[in-house]
Amino acid sequence: MNKEQWQAISQNDKKYDGHFYYALTTTRTVCRPSCTSRTPNPKHVRIYGGVELAIQEGFRPCNRCKPIQFDWEGYQENVAKNAKNYIRRHYKEKIDLHVLSSALKKNSYYIQRSFKKVVGTTPLKYLHSLRMEEAKSLLQVKELSITEIALEVGYNDSTQSQRNLSKCKE
Repeated sequence: MNKEQWQAISQNDKKYDGHFYYALTTTRTVCRPSCTSRTPNPKHVRIYGGVELAIQEGFRPCNRCKPIQFDWEGYQENVAKNAKNYIRRHYKEKIDLHVLSSALKKNSYYIQRSFKKVVGTTPLKYLHSLRMEEAKSLLQVKELSITEIALEVGYNDSTQSQRNLSKCKE
């Protein structure tokens, strides 16, 4: 393993994905350089040009970075994508981190961190923005009061909904 490869592994650098893979002699797993697992001890790392070579030598593909799936976006990206999809499908319902955690079967803090890193905002802010967009479209096509629209897009508290939806009228 050269210095550049070690730096790619220790910094989880995606630009090296596909150029090489590393296997851990301790866990018998093979990973992409961008794998978000703990930084390995360099003395337990073997470098391979292809994932197939590592598998032939008895290593198994990592469950986190999925090196045999070439279209894999990354573990955090996958968590954020699944959270966004869940929020889009259920935006009219009460959603918080505990609901997302239960639905995605992931740690709520990990969902929050991954979502913020990948999407650039929190799941709650994303939920509010979806509701605001739906409210804006309802204001244009239906003759409903702000309270009725708020209830339609998933707000159950009239105080919160009027505060958020009054921004849509502007």
